[in-house]
Parts: sequence; C-alpha cells; structure tokens
Amino acid sequence: MITPQPLRKGDTVAFIAPSSGLAKIFEYRVKRAENWFKSQGFKVVYARNFWKKGFLAGTPEESAEALNELIQDKEVRALISLIGGEHSIQLLRYIDFKAFRKNPKIFTGFSDITVLHLAFYTQSRVKTFYGPMILTQFGEYPEPHKYMIEYFYRAVSSQRIGKIRPTSYTDQFLDWSKYKNKKRTNYKKNHYVWIKKGEAKGELVGGCLPSILRLAGTRYFPNLKNKLLFLETPEGDKPGTPYDLERAISDIVHLMEMEIFEKIRGLVLGIPYRYSEKMKEKLYISIKNLLGGYDFPILANVNFGHTDPIITIPYGALARISSKRNEFVIVNI
Repeated sequence: MITPQPLRKGDTVAFIAPSSGLAKIFEYRVKRAENWFKSQGFKVVYARNFWKKGFLAGTPEESAEALNELIQDKEVRALISLIGGEHSIQLLRYIDFKAFRKNPKIFTGFSDITVLHLAFYTQSRVKTFYGPMILTQFGEYPEPHKYMIEYFYRAVSSQRIGKIRPTSYTDQFLDWSKYKNKKRTNYKKNHYVWIKKGEAKGELVGGCLPSILRLAGTRYFPNLKNKLLFLETPEGDKPGTPYDLERAISDIVHLMEMEIFEKIRGLVLGIPYRYSEKMKEKLYISIKNLLGGYDFPILANVNFGHTDPIITIPYGALARISSKRNEFVIVNI
C-alpha cells in the first residue's frame, strides 16, 4: 500500500463534503475549523460542492467530481471530510481511484466516510485515516481537543503513533443550532475493557459497523484475512441518540454469517456512543457470548468513533493488542 506524504506546515488542506451537506447550516463551525488550520500554518481551500445542502452536498456526480478535482490538484496535501451521513456510497461509481493512487493524499473522516475509506483501501491501495472531521472535531468550541490533535499529528505528520492511551471521554449532545459557543463538560472516565484476553498483531482495517455492512457483497469490501478489525457504533436514527443495541448485536451476527471472524487476528472496539453503562455491559456480554469461541482477543473502550476525543487510525497500519500489557500499539504506518 502507498502511504501519503506527511502533512507539513505551509501545506494546503482541502475541506470536502462527500456525504451530508450541512456546511451552510453550521457555517460558524466550519469557519472555526478553518481558523484553527490557518493558526497551525496551513492553507485551506474548499471543494466546489462544499456549501451545497441536502442528504448529499450536491448530486453524486457533483460530489465525486469535486473530490476528483482535489485528488488531481497537486497543491492539495490533505482532504478533510465535513461530516458523515448516509449517502457517500453514491459517489463510488464516479470516483477516480486510479488518480488517487497516482496522487495519494491524506484523507480523514469517520462514520459514513467508512465507505470511502474502504473503497480507497481496496481500489487505490492508499492508506487513509479514520479520524477527525470538520464539524465534529475541528469546529469544536472553544478549540479542538488536545488529545485528538496529538494523535492526529502523530498519524498524519510524524507518522509514528505508538502506544494509545485511553482517556476520559464525552458523548454529551449539544444542538449546534442552539449552542454556538458552549463547551462540553460532561466527561466520563475511561479504561480498556478486555472482552477476551490475548495478544494479536496485524494490519488495521475497519470503521463504523453499519457502514461496513453497506459494502457487503461489493468489490469494495476488504479482504480481512489476518487483519486487526476495528469497529464502532454511530448515532441512532435521531441526533443525540444511541445506535440500537439490538441492531448492533444483529450487525455482529451479520459479520459472523459472512465468516469474517474466521479470518481476523483481533478485534478492537470503540466506545459505544451514548450507551449507558448497563447498555455497554449488555453489548460486551453479547459479543463475548457470540465471539468467545473464536481464537482472537477482543479489546473494547478505545477512544475512536462518535465519542470525543478520538485518535486517528491509519488503514493498513501494523498494530498489536495485548491484554497482558493492557495496551494497544500502532507500530508503524
């Protein structure tokens, strides 16, 4: 796989909207993110479709064309996604994957952006980054979280991540249309949970649980043999609600029926968004009951996905997990 060039001060980053078109509605968060990047010494440009509204920011053709333009632009070093959604899958047939391999760039995002990550992974063989987005992290008040920034820079600039330390997290929901300048303060202590103990080493592939399943049966679904699979759950059907526990369990069974768990070396789970301790306990017990018979360790409560702050995970990076050492280490990118 190809690793993009590290991000350096003075480089140009592009704000892209490959999924939901919410930039105009929450323009103040976009501008806050832009100001942060500029304060760090970067130049910022916008995709042509960026300010369009809707389930997608423009038609699938428009969104993909805007993305393809920035892929071809040799001045652009990084593509930072606006936010997730439901419809990035509509872009796949229009993306120029060969051009992305010829012009590899840092590409970040999570949730529905999983679909694009896996497409770039399978079709372009370029390492992308499951990590922060414009509205959700870089546009946070009063500034992006220091933990998130630390691991973002480790991944895209130094390209040496190392040991991941768990940290306190928040899944506090703020209505961005009402609270423009309110800091989230409801943080919960966090520690790793070993659903099944053991040690494993492999390349990282994964993303948002239902988004991965959206690609089942397509040419974009990855080969997971000998991989460390990372999974996390999104918001529910309404903003600020958890993804149904029953659906999460059913999604795991879906992966079982696809015989995914016969292939992987280990499983790493993000903190479930808006789950109470009782819901988390029920989820973890269900996963243990379903997957306990497989020969791989399962680590839960890692800071990635829909809670904050989050780490940045490079697709295809070599990593290891060890219950004996109670650690998750991304060895190299």
